[in-house]
Amino acid sequence: MSNRIGVDIGGTFTDLVLEGDNNIKKIGKVLSTPNNLVEGVLKAIEISEADLNKTELFIHGTTAGINSILERKGAKVALITTLGFKDVYMIGRGHRNDMFNLRYRKPAPLLKREDIFEVKERIGADGGILEELDYRSLELIVKRIKSIGYEVVAVSLIHSYINPDHELKIKNFINENFTDIPVVISHETAPEWREYERTSTTVVSAYVTPIVKDYLANLSRELKQKKLKVPLHITQSNGGSMTANQASNQAVLTLFSGPVGGVVGGREICRLIDHPNMICIDMGGTSFDVSLIREGDVELKSEFELQGLPILAPSVELVSIALGGGSIIKELNGGLRVGPESAGSNPGPACYGRRGKMPTITDANVVLGRLPPNQLLGGNLKLDLEAAHISINEVGRKLGLESVEIAEQALEVAHFKMAQAIRELTVERGLDPREFSICAFGGAGPLHAAFIAEELAIKKIIIPSVAGAFSAWGMLQGDLRHDATMSYFRRFEESKDLAKKINNLRKKVRNIISSDEGVDPDSIQYECSAEMRYIGQEYSILVPLRKEFADDTLLELFHESYLLRYGHSQTEAPVEFVSLRMAGIVNFGKKVFDSSPTKVANSKSIDESRVFFGRESFNVPIYSRNDLSNSVEGNAIILEESTTIIVPKKWTITPTNGGHLIMDCK
Repeated sequence: MSNRIGVDIGGTFTDLVLEGDNNIKKIGKVLSTPNNLVEGVLKAIEISEADLNKTELFIHGTTAGINSILERKGAKVALITTLGFKDVYMIGRGHRNDMFNLRYRKPAPLLKREDIFEVKERIGADGGILEELDYRSLELIVKRIKSIGYEVVAVSLIHSYINPDHELKIKNFINENFTDIPVVISHETAPEWREYERTSTTVVSAYVTPIVKDYLANLSRELKQKKLKVPLHITQSNGGSMTANQASNQAVLTLFSGPVGGVVGGREICRLIDHPNMICIDMGGTSFDVSLIREGDVELKSEFELQGLPILAPSVELVSIALGGGSIIKELNGGLRVGPESAGSNPGPACYGRRGKMPTITDANVVLGRLPPNQLLGGNLKLDLEAAHISINEVGRKLGLESVEIAEQALEVAHFKMAQAIRELTVERGLDPREFSICAFGGAGPLHAAFIAEELAIKKIIIPSVAGAFSAWGMLQGDLRHDATMSYFRRFEESKDLAKKINNLRKKVRNIISSDEGVDPDSIQYECSAEMRYIGQEYSILVPLRKEFADDTLLELFHESYLLRYGHSQTEAPVEFVSLRMAGIVNFGKKVFDSSPTKVANSKSIDESRVFFGRESFNVPIYSRNDLSNSVEGNAIILEESTTIIVPKKWTITPTNGGHLIMDCK
């Protein structure tokens, strides 16, 4: 018997899903260990009793990279750039994202100006060498970098995306003379034309690379000691995966590897239950993540921002806000504030009974009876009802309200903020959320899904099997993937060499996957796309290339994609290419299990809880998800090992094939 293991580290819990030959054998859920992330992974393996010696696939979503940026605890980076361009990174872009905020402050860069060094060299926009690399100035710079004690060097030279010769020479020089300093060069990290964005991406990659590399090395060593024979795979921000060895050298591609697991799982659920358009909501202990599945596929973007820092890397398009079960509730200027601060996993919410005092969203749910106090959270954590009441009462005392009123109001604030995050990804893009169903997962997602849906007038919710550890399961539904890109500035009518350039990209991807991953080249599937725009525009959109040449069909597809994205198009305006992208994909071989419950005559409640809805209390029946065989009408509570499902009045929940649940609003 062989196993497949997916592990997702969240801000509060670390989740593990263990698949056997024909079923999901075990779900492991433990409190995360932020001071030593490897420890949490090993604990999850221990409680799942997984035999790593019989494991054929181990996929992991790491938060090591993104945490180092959020906490500003990355490596000490030196940046080498072309003489005269020292301030490109510091100046950035002149626009203000929040232009009406009088307290707006420009996001702080990862470097100080004194960390940037200029070298004599110059390459033109056509790739021609205008000034040869000055090795004497380079030697002085490298000696200075060594004496100060920088941990990693980032190199971003003007127009290196066209001609990388000087960047390669700098890297070779440093490697030959100072072998202990890693070097990250821009044309390998982000071979694209916008200077600031390319430099920012290179700096971010350099900043997180030593952290991610050390973490993955430690984890790989521990797993090998536990007899894991196959390579450790890491989920990328684009939903695919790569080996830990590749991830160590391309850490910037793993920044959102945790959240995207749920999106990939959502895509698989779309296929299994034939719901092509879904809003995926992932609510854990720390954050609330929103993503879209449209026509059965995940939406990707070619760049994103993290704390105001632009990053040129393919990523699933999602909106994330700092709002989860651990989000702290406090009084502020006579009102309630929910988040963004989180109680985390240590000490966690007051109801965890770990000496935490701060009231949280989880405590509010306990006070309202929506998390029954006799439930074991995550299968092993007993809830402390008294501690939850004490913490919520402290806020109520400041506002002159009872704990139940505070809890209700706090959840109303939270539900509104979460609905706004969904509107950002739908309404602000011209999409009607009522035309979508919600796929709710994460430890807290099913607990709040119905209330969020009511805010948006959405009538259908899918609660997938293993919802509480869905991101870990979703990672197992992804594919091996490698992306490559190249700049391609051509007017549409001048793109006669398009097929040749695409073929070159395909060869590049094929060689990397077949050599680094050791897979059969004939098993690789390719997806090609182009960054295109109307001439005169700054930004472009991603258009899939189903043919290897530019014809009127491609032009029509661009106009259609632009219309879908922005609500309008200019069919008579001239169009140009900006870049080409190629993805090589290898299917791991998904295993679909029927986790439908054992059929019984009628679903029977196992308990009941006094639950508050809208300041009124009701005796609400409690059901075990494993026993559901027919529809149950709200009000009701459904318990499972890794999450709790609330079915309010006007909603009906029904089990479907595969063990998934569908909630419908009357």
